[in-house]
Amino acid sequence: MSLLVLYMVKYHNDQKAAMLTSDEQRDRAEVHKKAISDFGGKPIAQYGSYGEYDMVYIYEMPDEKALAANLHLTDTLGLAKYCKTIPLMHNEDFVASMFLADKTQTNYKPALKS
Repeated sequence: MSLLVLYMVKYHNDQKAAMLTSDEQRDRAEVHKKAISDFGGKPIAQYGSYGEYDMVYIYEMPDEKALAANLHLTDTLGLAKYCKTIPLMHNEDFVASMFLADKTQTNYKPALKS
């Protein structure tokens, strides 16, 4: 089963400066598409942003090992100042998870008494 991922990245200022002057590095979506594909993934959407994050990517990876390998590479190359990776699920699965949470018998309780 493949994994759907939301990846948000803030680049270091020196990385952004290099993007300004390098035609090869400027289009980060193209660079990331290649890196995602190299690990068997499928890019779905890429967006430039401003504010806390510089770029946002949605992509599919074949499994957790491929996702982790892709993220290890990003980390070891020092490309990002910081990033956030969020697993996603299709809405139908989200609704089904709500049903499962409602119907599953468990002794799980909040730590605080109300």
